[in-house]
Amino acid sequence: MLLTRRDFLTSLIGLGALPAPLSFAKNLPTKTFALVGRIVIGDGSLPLDDHAILIHNGFIEAIVPAKKVTDRPVLPLPYATILPGVINAHCHRIHTSTGRRKRWLVQGVTSIGDVGSPLDAMPLLANSPPNVTATASFSGPMLTPPGGYPLPVHDSKYALVVKSPDDARTAVSMLADQGATMIKLAFEPGVLPKTWPQFDATTAGTLCNTARRLGLTIRCHVEDFSGLEKALNAGVHTVEHVPHRWRKNGHIRPILTSDNKLIDQYTDLLERMKREDIILTPTLDVLCRSPWQGASLFEPVRVFHTMGGRIAVGNDYPYKRTDAGMPSREMNLLAKTGMSPLAIIQAATQVSAAACGFTNRGILFSGMVADMIVVRGNPALGLEKMDTPLHVIKDGEFIR
Repeated sequence: MLLTRRDFLTSLIGLGALPAPLSFAKNLPTKTFALVGRIVIGDGSLPLDDHAILIHNGFIEAIVPAKKVTDRPVLPLPYATILPGVINAHCHRIHTSTGRRKRWLVQGVTSIGDVGSPLDAMPLLANSPPNVTATASFSGPMLTPPGGYPLPVHDSKYALVVKSPDDARTAVSMLADQGATMIKLAFEPGVLPKTWPQFDATTAGTLCNTARRLGLTIRCHVEDFSGLEKALNAGVHTVEHVPHRWRKNGHIRPILTSDNKLIDQYTDLLERMKREDIILTPTLDVLCRSPWQGASLFEPVRVFHTMGGRIAVGNDYPYKRTDAGMPSREMNLLAKTGMSPLAIIQAATQVSAAACGFTNRGILFSGMVADMIVVRGNPALGLEKMDTPLHVIKDGEFIR
């Protein structure tokens, strides 16, 4: 049955101010319907006004002009925008499906990337039933040489020690067998007088080659500029955090010139990342809560964005009192680097999906999973309405 816009508006008291989410959701079909309004696809393109997104059995069939919909119920959303569900590409510790629903999904974060979890949490993260919780991509423990990061600063349950190339093949295969969709390693010397151990090139290359053969995404913790080239040489898919200091020969060297521009060596490596399509997940939210802040964090992100490099959104929850839910502070900090609202939405959807290895979500396109949020107004003009989505749709069903 096709509902006209007038019929549907008449059935919902007060829609002029947009309905309360729960009362709206009670009357919704769950299998085949169309949402009509302003649509932000998530690829950085301009919004489509007065268009319909066609949903069938949890997937997106197409996006068409609203007037062309004749085969299903039409649910109008005047004064609102439909966009992909947000993906927090870098977070930790909320493992259960119930916890992910409460802390992520109902706030509009429809998927997450858990980039460091104990072995016993992996079955919990793998439990992502449709329509119930935020879908998780996860790495399991971080791979590290003996004594390397994260062992000096975090509980040993978050690390899996790899001593040789043979160990590397065994460890990655084991994680894949446990359901991991990613691996994570680090090139991090720390800031203490004695540097932390790092992988040799052969072992790091074996980790990455094994992961690629098994179809796993390769994430890499790099806060020190001295580790960036090593990470790129190993063959990572993403660089996590912003390399914002440079330890060289036992001293901290500047990464910025006297006028706060990036040193040439850094610019060269960012250009390489752009050429090789390596994603940067800056995690500015957590880094700005440390003594290392200011231009050394923002300038690399600005330069990489200006080059056309791909940037993902992740706030490193729960470290340094970062928040679960919509990563609004991370998105606002990215705006300070010169990224537009549409570029930030693309970072939080399409690019974050790629960083997590998701291939069927993160953009509103035919064949993709119908993970969406609905927000008041036009987020292309400002992201403030992203904090409080009107509706959250997961696998084609209204969660709120």
